[in-house]
Amino acid sequence: MADTLVSHAVLSAARRLAERGELAGASMADIATEAGITRVTLYRRGETRAAIVAALRDELVREERELLLPILASEGDARIRLTRALEAVCAITDARADLLAGMDDAALNAIYHDDGAESLTRSEFVAPLVRLLRDGALDGSLRTFADPAEAATVLYTQVTYTYLHLVREHRWSAERATAAVIDLTTGGLRA
Repeated sequence: MADTLVSHAVLSAARRLAERGELAGASMADIATEAGITRVTLYRRGETRAAIVAALRDELVREERELLLPILASEGDARIRLTRALEAVCAITDARADLLAGMDDAALNAIYHDDGAESLTRSEFVAPLVRLLRDGALDGSLRTFADPAEAATVLYTQVTYTYLHLVREHRWSAERATAAVIDLTTGGLRA
């Protein structure tokens, strides 16, 4: 994770703006106003848009890590643990639905994607899935992938975007969307 120097007030302000769908068009003055500080104070502290996005990414990574690490260390074969991890990813996506919907593509790309053409999802987000895919190949509960990081990017993207679309656009319940997404996703992973 990056070392970001963004105050809690500014990070909370950026989150609120995103959740209201206003972050994409917000100026740094708008962010400062939402945080209850002046634009001059924001600039004096060196709190740039890039630093705010990086701090937001760090916060999201911490949230995921706290939820997924116990699953990685839990009992059961890798297929069972991966199913629980994907259910947790659905829960995380549900909790972030307004935030994700309120960010523009540039911010989402800066948070979730590596730089460059044909990029993967940042390792901070998919590392638990990579580990479970590798564990599953070893214990025989999941198929072997030539590139587990690429497979984890597909899994993460497939689960988060499909879940979010079903809940927001089709107005499915969280339980229904999670069950449907996990069932179809894990079906293609069996050894």
